[in-house]
Amino acid sequence: MPSQIPGFEYDIFISYRQKDNKYDGWVTEFVTNLKKELEATFKDDVSIYFDENPHDGLLETHNVNRSLEGKLKSLIIVPIISQTYCDPKSFAWQHEFVTFHQQISQDRFGKNVKLANGNFAGRILPVRIHDLEPEDIALFEAETQEVMRPVDFIYRLPGVNRQLRAKDDEQIKSPNQILYRDQINKVAHAIKDIVTGLKNVQHPATSPAPTAKKPLPERSESIPEIKREAVRHGKSNHKVYLYAGIFAIIATAAYFLIPTWLHQQNARNELLPAIQKLVDDNFTTPSRSFEMATEAAKYIPNDSALIKLWPKISRSVTLQTQPQGAEVFWKDYDRPGDAWKKIGTTPLQNIRIPFGIRMKIEKTGFETILVTSARINVENNFQLDSISQLPENMVRIPSRVTPMLIVGLEQYAGKRVGEFLVDRFEVSNKEYKKFIDAGGYKNKRYWNNPILSDGKEISWEEAMKLFVDKTGKSGPAGWEVGSYPNEKENHPVASVSWYEAAAYATWAGKRLPTVYHWSVIAETPRTMSIIPLSNFNGTTTTAVGSTEGISSFGIYDLAGNVREWCSNESIKKGQYFTLGGGWNDATYAFNDAYSANGIDRSVANGFRCMKELSTDTTLATLTAPMSFAFRDYKKEKPVDEKTFNIFLRQYAYDKSPLNDKIQAIADSGMWKVEKVTMDAGYGKDKLFIYLFLPKDAKPPYQPVLYFPGSNVIYMNALSSTMVRRLDFILKSGRAIVLPVFKGTFERRDDLNSDLADESVFYKDHVIMWRKDIGRTIDYLETRQDILADKIGYFGWSWGGYMGGILPAIETRIQAVVLHVGGMEMNKSLPEVDQLNFLPHVHQPVLMLNGKHDMFFPVETSQKPMFNLLGTPAKDKKIIVYEAGHLVPRTDLMKESLSWYDRYLGPVNH
Repeated sequence: MPSQIPGFEYDIFISYRQKDNKYDGWVTEFVTNLKKELEATFKDDVSIYFDENPHDGLLETHNVNRSLEGKLKSLIIVPIISQTYCDPKSFAWQHEFVTFHQQISQDRFGKNVKLANGNFAGRILPVRIHDLEPEDIALFEAETQEVMRPVDFIYRLPGVNRQLRAKDDEQIKSPNQILYRDQINKVAHAIKDIVTGLKNVQHPATSPAPTAKKPLPERSESIPEIKREAVRHGKSNHKVYLYAGIFAIIATAAYFLIPTWLHQQNARNELLPAIQKLVDDNFTTPSRSFEMATEAAKYIPNDSALIKLWPKISRSVTLQTQPQGAEVFWKDYDRPGDAWKKIGTTPLQNIRIPFGIRMKIEKTGFETILVTSARINVENNFQLDSISQLPENMVRIPSRVTPMLIVGLEQYAGKRVGEFLVDRFEVSNKEYKKFIDAGGYKNKRYWNNPILSDGKEISWEEAMKLFVDKTGKSGPAGWEVGSYPNEKENHPVASVSWYEAAAYATWAGKRLPTVYHWSVIAETPRTMSIIPLSNFNGTTTTAVGSTEGISSFGIYDLAGNVREWCSNESIKKGQYFTLGGGWNDATYAFNDAYSANGIDRSVANGFRCMKELSTDTTLATLTAPMSFAFRDYKKEKPVDEKTFNIFLRQYAYDKSPLNDKIQAIADSGMWKVEKVTMDAGYGKDKLFIYLFLPKDAKPPYQPVLYFPGSNVIYMNALSSTMVRRLDFILKSGRAIVLPVFKGTFERRDDLNSDLADESVFYKDHVIMWRKDIGRTIDYLETRQDILADKIGYFGWSWGGYMGGILPAIETRIQAVVLHVGGMEMNKSLPEVDQLNFLPHVHQPVLMLNGKHDMFFPVETSQKPMFNLLGTPAKDKKIIVYEAGHLVPRTDLMKESLSWYDRYLGPVNH
């Protein structure tokens, strides 16, 4: 049934989360009743699109937006707003609600329509079925740029927050409860008013003839009219002028000031708290916090709370391009279906951009640059390449030092990589077929590397007999009759050996990237983002570039789809590295390196190519064989009890006088900070301790020892953000104790990495860290305002790793919380090897980890650590979140405080 207005597919589009219809078919019931009510309200039939099947039969291979395009061409959308609807990652929000909003912003009617009574209504008519969280309301209003005005279907009783149903009208228990049938009627009449308003726009009625009745005066005419009426009734002219003047002043002031005041109140009471919650939750939707802050800045630009929030949600940058005049756009990284939003045209000076976004820089006649905010620094200068200047689908990557975030190869971080070009996409079946058709498997000059099988070199002729498809024809192992499967021409080529990949690269005038080059292009804004947007489906490959998980340089499919061969050989001859993981791997494989025989043709083995530039002088230093640091903790065994006790002797220190001095250095209003200087437990070193004491609790305080992340190795002084991360511990009434460990902050030395190694230098530092924490507890035992028998430990990242060592030695620690901790792949001397200490950690341990952690993968790092802990099973717990190297802040606070409450006892408020 067509829409009542030509050119539209439906009158009403019902959008909702599928799971909101599963419990008792609420949405189906709602639509059925709404249809009946509309039949009794409209003279003509009203058409409704209502998808009763998940995703309307859409598959991952379909273009979702195009498939819904016709159905979304409706007059009105009715989003069923539940506790789960306002989710930028959900199908309904992303492909229905947001897309409809963008669509009506551009059609001939616009977002709002004038009703017959002169008022205005929006074409988005929300139906709310739950009381919502403030951030959900803020998200909705930030998208629509309007206040949410829903028709509520909420059954309200103490402790109840569910949708109102038709049968509830028979059991209403409170006169304040709304009736289902009344709300259905309200929705129907609202729809009728909107449709009628749209029809009037479509076919405007002829203006009626003026009548003798005098219209009400406009605001500017009201004062003379009041005067004339007053004189007519014998009123005093002076009083009339006075009253009229006062009335005019008040009315004018109200007209201009009240809306501004309301906006200011909304900004302070709604927007700022919603932004703060998003920040506390580790930027679940970073661009939303930025958009709300931008809205708040219109009305309260100088508000102190807003000023403090800006650096947490955005950075001020300068963007330049060569040549100038490029347009810059952005959208949320996690919401690739959003429309691009323009920032401006280069050069751009001191503009704010939100964290967690993808950006597009384009200029007519030049290649488009795609990046993420992680690549944007304070000063940025992008070189634009003319169309056709670069090889097709290749991207220019600037020179930089490799971060090497690949587990097992971290020891190779810090090498300079020169400027180079790299394929934006993995090599596809169609592209590889050109290589075969050009005689790639028949021309020996493309095969420049000795081919090894089972460690022995074989001839090129023998190798060609191995590199065949299912039917014996030359080509990848998964092909048939020398060609790829039907309809998979744009999928990445797979089931190829390292030697085949290297030969293709030579034929194409390129080369396989080194591990260093691959690590550079794989840098991502947030690891927890790229993985959900990548192909780890466990079923098959997808077309190259069809998923939206891009790196910070705009490179597609680095996570999942196919594993990518790199040029570096392992120190074990004939073995090469594959990086990024494939469609059939676990998600943590993105940050794992795998060493495989070069002849391996596994179903997920593929590749992409790079091209060095003539000006690059670094390549020769990046191609050497590499040793893969991988430890299989399922097979490695800790030392025995006797050996461990021998190790412990190295950690002993003399209980010499502390010679402590206290300096009060800060008072935040909520807590005070003391810096304590004392003798360290070795040499003539001085140990510093920062002691944060809560002001809303009564001493003595439970202390929590804080071992921070590795960034403290590179910092000269303590930053306020270091402890603000843990302010919830202070707010709970506990004290935070931060020893300045040897090699960090004011005590920096030649330590330049948190990674374990087999040097005596590293071993000595671990022993000093133990003595630092021991002397810190010695000091706490001297204070009357500290409960030295109720000591907690909080380890963050690096501190999470050290939480597998220090509590085994320092038994005065009573309860342990490890935020994103795990085991490392690097070996160290046995006296400081975490493996040997974990069985001797007996305190209660809580591990909070991310499923997509780039540093500590779940299966090879997190779980082995948890399993090796000597803590009784009832007193250890691990929670793995759908996150990366951070867990949601709300859960971090809740679980940590609950753990300390359980094992340290309640605080003395």
